[in-house]
Amino acid sequence: MQIKWILIAYAAVSVLGLMLLLSRENVYVVIALVIGVLLLGHRELWSLVKYRRMPVIDERVQNNLTGAMRITGAFFFIASIVLILLLRFNVFKGTPTSLIVSGQLVIVGFVYVTGYYYYDRVRPCLGGKALRWLRICLITAGLCLSTMAMAIVLHNLVSAWLGFEDAFFFILGLLVAPAVLLISLLGCAAIYIKGLCASFSGVEQA
Repeated sequence: MQIKWILIAYAAVSVLGLMLLLSRENVYVVIALVIGVLLLGHRELWSLVKYRRMPVIDERVQNNLTGAMRITGAFFFIASIVLILLLRFNVFKGTPTSLIVSGQLVIVGFVYVTGYYYYDRVRPCLGGKALRWLRICLITAGLCLSTMAMAIVLHNLVSAWLGFEDAFFFILGLLVAPAVLLISLLGCAAIYIKGLCASFSGVEQA
């Protein structure tokens, strides 16, 4: 019941924010908010459309929602720090800030949906070895994001101190770390899809 009221409050705040943003013509943010609402409330919306009622929120669903919110909160915190640093040092030259923030909001929505189905379907079908590899890939991805943020800061500080462009932190932050991040995310996606497919076939993975 408590989660139901949280979702209702979120929808109300989103509608008010949507009206405010429409009045200021922030089109990208409006689109991102609409997509975010659809992603965060996809279970409720699907149940209302198909069954004409709100879905049942039992203990399993509450655990799934709690886990998904925990993952989403951690991702939003790390991604916000990295994004602030990227904006601070003008990495996105010529790109509207509203478009960048909108992209982050949409990604956060997808992370929430991914986290929910991870706890609901993927995790129960993954064995200990697959879970360990998934944890390693996620930790590596988080370290890559942190490395990118620190490398950008250190690149600007060292360049200002030495009086010429630093190459080491530039390569580390814009080439090496993003490449390792991409590999880590691909590993996470492969394990996730493997567990999701197993959830439909009922076969537990090693």
